[in-house]
Amino acid sequence: MTSKISRARRTRAVAAVPPVPLPEPIGLHLFDYHDVDRRLHGDGIVTATSDDEGHAQARQRALWNRLYQDERGSWRSLIVPEAKMIARLAALDRSCPQFAAVTAWIVRAVTLAMAGGQALRLDPCVLLGAPGVGKSYYAHRLAQAFGVSHLTIPMNLVTDRGTWFSGLAPIWRASGPGKVAQLLIDSSCASPVIVIDEIEKASPLNPSETPINVLHSLLERENASRFTDEFVEVPLRADHIIWIATANDLSPLPPSIVDRLIAFEITLEPSQMLAIQRSLFDEANAATGGLFVAPTDALLQQVMAQTPRAMSRLWPIAFGFACMEGRRHVTRADLGQAEAVLRLGSAGKGQIGFLSEMTTKRMKAETGEAQLRAPSPERRR
Repeated sequence: MTSKISRARRTRAVAAVPPVPLPEPIGLHLFDYHDVDRRLHGDGIVTATSDDEGHAQARQRALWNRLYQDERGSWRSLIVPEAKMIARLAALDRSCPQFAAVTAWIVRAVTLAMAGGQALRLDPCVLLGAPGVGKSYYAHRLAQAFGVSHLTIPMNLVTDRGTWFSGLAPIWRASGPGKVAQLLIDSSCASPVIVIDEIEKASPLNPSETPINVLHSLLERENASRFTDEFVEVPLRADHIIWIATANDLSPLPPSIVDRLIAFEITLEPSQMLAIQRSLFDEANAATGGLFVAPTDALLQQVMAQTPRAMSRLWPIAFGFACMEGRRHVTRADLGQAEAVLRLGSAGKGQIGFLSEMTTKRMKAETGEAQLRAPSPERRR
């Protein structure tokens, strides 16, 4: 009897303990269900005037239905910093030391967000540097450190007014959502990383409809919080996207865009190249299952003139030559044959900007200023 009473008292005591409240999830509603409902069932739906337009409107309604019936609802998480994230970001300094200033800026923002228990927000930035210094590679690694989706938009391929960003209305045959809206809808996080590669190299067919104009809204938080894709036609929260632009030169951009970007100038120092080359080898070797032994510093020194972009392609080809010889180590001959395949000669396209500049300066010293300043044929005429 006593044991039954004791058990009953313990049960009541346990039941009386209030449950520990779960922490509130940190995120946002990507869209408003009322907006989607109005699109699906409201007035003002335009009747298609052609088969193409009818097919486009059917695709549009299918997208609205998808939003309306999405099991996730409209909720999307945000990047919530924690200690392990800082460790992953700090590791970028080993593989991407040329971006140390960018990583330090991000780590400070992460630390601040952690201190306040807030989601991470980063202002749009631009990485200025010569081609091949690893800008896109770094952005991809950054997305991995954050644990979010990653998208690269090559600006030199955007030849219209910016449908890659803002979509195309269903009155057009090739209509569809833009890449920004599609990424936000598909992702479980509202803070994906989007890289605008070579942002200064947009080449629209009609200069008055440059895609740069779309970025005025997307890179401004207040406007981005109600971003409306021309195909989706439902306002989306795009104000937590992490924008990273790359550029060789900012002068072609309007001041209003440059003002929206935090600029970091990226240079490759010879002292950094050894760590970068070893990191690229490790990554390429991991893709083979770790078949090859690590190269010596002396071997890495011999390919120091190649850009990170070139080396990321060079190692797999060199591995193939080594395998054909039955070896599990790469020789300089393997790398030389790989360079020939990629046509990366000593004066080839793969040279790093600062090394090319050093070579140019040496040539100037040898040929003399008088020869370099010789009048052109047009001037002689």
